[in-house]
Amino acid sequence: MLLLVSLFSARPIFAVAAPNLVAQWAPVIYQTDSSDNLTAQQNVFTSVNYDLDWRSSNNGYNLRFYPMNWTMYYSVVESDTHYFIAYYQYYPRYLHDGENKQDMTGVLVAVSKTSDGSGRLDMLLTYSNKDWRKWEGSKVQLEGGHPALTISAATHAITAGKKRYQLSRTDGVYLKPSPANLMQADDQELQGGFRAGYRLIPLTQLWEHCQDIGPGRVFARWGYLDSNNSSVTTAPWVWGYHQINWLSQPGELVQRFQRLPFKPVNYLNNIYR
Repeated sequence: MLLLVSLFSARPIFAVAAPNLVAQWAPVIYQTDSSDNLTAQQNVFTSVNYDLDWRSSNNGYNLRFYPMNWTMYYSVVESDTHYFIAYYQYYPRYLHDGENKQDMTGVLVAVSKTSDGSGRLDMLLTYSNKDWRKWEGSKVQLEGGHPALTISAATHAITAGKKRYQLSRTDGVYLKPSPANLMQADDQELQGGFRAGYRLIPLTQLWEHCQDIGPGRVFARWGYLDSNNSSVTTAPWVWGYHQINWLSQPGELVQRFQRLPFKPVNYLNNIYR
């Protein structure tokens, strides 16, 4: 606890370039699935415009016509002491309350700047279906330097620290960030599952459309993806915990979950403010 207080008030240390850190801290994903094929389409995370248009209300319907590539969004916010790197999983179809809707979940890693440029994981926070969960950095299992996470089939609930052997007990997909952020055709059969690579793309590709609001557009209203059903799927810029915003106030969010006294965070780079 005292260590984290000192980190937020420490002198700035400038670490390696943010894109390198994005690749370094990108999670290894164990996406569980109980279907008979490689993975059910509702358990594949991809981009909002996977179907080559920016109309989100037709994304669930277009699953039958367009190929699904594993794709994960990311965002980076920098303070004088930390990088707050987030990774987002968008699912075009999500069965919720008996209706097929969309889903978007997220993982936030708070990486403190270190003199050697490698960074240190202080905390990992997840958001899924309005459920918030956090893990101290020392409690997060790393695989090849990447946080290891499990995403449940259907609910898309995210859990940190799962072990690889659990994948062999159910059908699923073992996913790692692809080299150079490019999609790789490296699917391989495992014991009861498969291995694949996912592509990283900046959240700014979606953020640039944040004002594209209206029927048949990207968003039905500010931050809510357009849908043929009730619009309940939200983008990260409207996620909040006790009125602290995920994107614009990640440092304050970490302080809140660590139950630290509030200290103003000096942001060096935060386009979402």
